[in-house]
Amino acid sequence: MMAKAISKIKRYEVSREDQVEQDVQEVKEAVADHKDSILKGVELLKALDDEGSLDAMTAFVKAKDETLANVVKEIDKDQYEPLLRNLPELVFLLGEIDMRGIRELSLRLNHGLETMKGRGTTDHTSFLDLAKALKDPEINRSITMLLHFLKGMGK
Repeated sequence: MMAKAISKIKRYEVSREDQVEQDVQEVKEAVADHKDSILKGVELLKALDDEGSLDAMTAFVKAKDETLANVVKEIDKDQYEPLLRNLPELVFLLGEIDMRGIRELSLRLNHGLETMKGRGTTDHTSFLDLAKALKDPEINRSITMLLHFLKGMGK
């Protein structure tokens, strides 16, 4: 005698309340596992909101089609054609730049500008003043760096 074929399969169904309870427990575990990341995300959102960037981003997302159409329309103007033509070269150039060197140069330039602001620029400098200035180690170092830069630029 052969067994009867199974014709009805009763699937185990989880009640809505049980499913909600399981989901809430899963979310609680995820929050516990990633608490630091979630808190950093909240800090980021708060910073974006404090600066008004969150509102701008929200407005952009809500009107993204219109905003992108305006950006494309603006970029399509003749005045931006040279920029768009040179954009790939600019991207490659940025990849070749020594950013640490640029950052150090920028810090030194800013420091030099701040020092210059504190001093009068109407003073007259004589050749003797220049000779005396070369004895100052900071000035001598700066002039030496400038000479090396000019030599390297000339190659």
